[in-house]
Amino acid sequence: METSIRVGVTPFYAESEFPFGLARSSYFNKRESLELTTYGTTFQNLQLGLLTPINAEEQQFIMDLNSPETSELYSVKLWQKYLNATQKSKVFHGFNFSERLHSNEVTEADINATEASLSM
Repeated sequence: METSIRVGVTPFYAESEFPFGLARSSYFNKRESLELTTYGTTFQNLQLGLLTPINAEEQQFIMDLNSPETSELYSVKLWQKYLNATQKSKVFHGFNFSERLHSNEVTEADINATEASLSM
């Protein structure tokens, strides 16, 4: 990756999110996992405000990360991909879970089904 963003002080492995490693997570290809390992600590600390930007690219990284528009910076796209992957890994899919069962809201489909059963 051609960048002026500084290399992280420590390698970024994200063991808490990906216990088998970034490369084996199936979210990232080999190049992306190597770049996250190299620059991930810096990306994370810039996002959290623990590091102050020392060049224009790091400043642009912070601005683009906080912007709702899509960025042209590869580093921002890569970090957003990581953030999206960590959000997806925390989603719980229960077999018997139905949002409708936990909702008091009556949908139009429920009304139509009730009317159809009464008209028979």
